[in-house]
Amino acid sequence: MGHLKIITAILIWSSLGIFVRKIGVPTIRIIFYPATVAGIFQLLLLSLGTKGVKHHGPMESRHLVYLLLLPVFFLANMFLFFFAFRHTTIANAVFTHYTAPIFVALLAPVFLKEGINKGVWIAIILSSIGLWLMVGTVASNGDSPFDHREVAGIVAGLLSGVAYAFLILIIRKIAHAFSPLFILFVQNSIVSIILLPFVINTPHPLNILPYMLIMGVIHSTLAPLLYIDGMRGVRASEAAILGYLEPVGAVLLAMVFLQEVPGITALVGGLLILYSGIITIRGGRIW
Repeated sequence: MGHLKIITAILIWSSLGIFVRKIGVPTIRIIFYPATVAGIFQLLLLSLGTKGVKHHGPMESRHLVYLLLLPVFFLANMFLFFFAFRHTTIANAVFTHYTAPIFVALLAPVFLKEGINKGVWIAIILSSIGLWLMVGTVASNGDSPFDHREVAGIVAGLLSGVAYAFLILIIRKIAHAFSPLFILFVQNSIVSIILLPFVINTPHPLNILPYMLIMGVIHSTLAPLLYIDGMRGVRASEAAILGYLEPVGAVLLAMVFLQEVPGITALVGGLLILYSGIITIRGGRIW
């Protein structure tokens, strides 16, 4: 059931690209508005009686530290990822960002005391190959060497992968200490407070309000609730591998809504990613 919840959340997130295309506003607003809507909505749900802290034992101070670090890594992940999009090819940005499962696999034994079996490593390799096939490997400058701008974009993509990995690890760490709703409320509230000074004096077009409401309720509340709840019964490395399903979902939705049909290489890559997800769900069993 945990795997299914995570897959559902990831498929919901895979539709974000379509919303971003429709909205067409700066990155900081795309982050701020949904976070604010989500924070208000989550506060309303909490006020109806949902308890935020689980009372299964004494609360450890380190859990509070992890909770406060969550929005920091969230913002780092988002801004670094969008920086990579602006400074290198989409292919380079996506591939470097989705190095996150490798970082999770390396850090989980230390950070979470979770072992990594051979099947998980095979799934990581297949997923990485599949993603590479999907997004392509052609640099924006053809065969010419990378310039400083492109190198900066690639480094930002790698750092966004590190931030994404720490997001997964932290959520796995605190998933049993707090309710998913409370975790999300804290994250979105802090993100909104941090970004408020940067958007308060900018125009607030009403035509994007419906998209912000949908993103706040569906993408920033429902999907992460499913994800965090699913993390309680899924290893961090498994959740990271399942994250590779997001670009697959994005490709399928782009086919339906934007008529962007991928080539045969991208389809092969998507099949490899789906197979790696099956390996993960089967507990590392390849056959």
